[in-house]
Amino acid sequence: MLAAALAPAPARALPRPEELLDAALAAPSVPYQGHVMVTQWYGHSADGRVRSRTEEMRVYVRPPDQVRREFLTLDGTVARVLISDGDRESVRLVKSGRTIVGDAAGTGDKVLAPELERATLLSNYDLSVSTAEAVAGRATWRLSFAPKAAGKARQTLWIDRETKIVLRLKRWQPGRPFASEAYFVSISPRKEQPEELFRVEDSTGVGSAVHARALAPRFLTLDQLRARSGSTFPDKLPGGFIFESADVFSVRKSPVRHARYTDGLTVLSVFQTDRPVRLPKNAAIPAGREALPGPLRASTAGKVMQWRVGPRHYVMMSDVSRDLMAEIAKSLR
Repeated sequence: MLAAALAPAPARALPRPEELLDAALAAPSVPYQGHVMVTQWYGHSADGRVRSRTEEMRVYVRPPDQVRREFLTLDGTVARVLISDGDRESVRLVKSGRTIVGDAAGTGDKVLAPELERATLLSNYDLSVSTAEAVAGRATWRLSFAPKAAGKARQTLWIDRETKIVLRLKRWQPGRPFASEAYFVSISPRKEQPEELFRVEDSTGVGSAVHARALAPRFLTLDQLRARSGSTFPDKLPGGFIFESADVFSVRKSPVRHARYTDGLTVLSVFQTDRPVRLPKNAAIPAGREALPGPLRASTAGKVMQWRVGPRHYVMMSDVSRDLMAEIAKSLR
């Protein structure tokens, strides 16, 4: 009996990767608030340094879909506030006093069924689970995604063992200056959040509200996109990407056709226009093994490439490698 009492406790069995994936994708089950740091690394500057940008924010969550994010300046004051009550969403710019209001993300009917998106992810990535260090003082499981195809980022989630809240996310391409990371510095799970925190207001003063067409995009099928614009896009792209949805809108009275693709984890956007689009003024990224059909630059939204096919101009945005972007661009000619 004494030997049994002194024996070490058995190690806790690791959860299955699919089980943790489903928990991470599900709506939060408990309210919480916390302090988050977000950093992006996006290519080299002209002097060879890696560009980066860091943001700090306070996050408040009330299940199932109410969220408030307060983005802070370097001195800790609030620069902008994003609020979603599940149906509507607002972005308040504190300095100017303006508020942008629209539909909340996810309110439209998505074209791609969640089951198909999940199956696409599992077909494109190898998932693994391991024990991990604590984040914000809480025990976590580490869920890692390794791409099966070359040219894609790796991703790791640190998931709270008790609440299943994602406490840290890291996404990177080995050996490349493109990465992102977000993590909780502190978090208070199960802390009740007052309803007034998530109240979406049309304005903070007379005449200060701007009603956006939608903060959440429309979700058109390929047939609907073709009927509205006459444009055709493929249902699949190299690298395991499948069509997710499309949208049509105007910029300065010029039509823009936007097709979104996903491999279940990575998002890739293709824009088609009748006029050339001005790219970021960052230094151009040189070609790799594959010849590029047009200029390629880095931005905080990922790599941006522009090229032309006949009368149509194309812009592609994603964080996949330059060689994979070149391969995808060839398939769109």
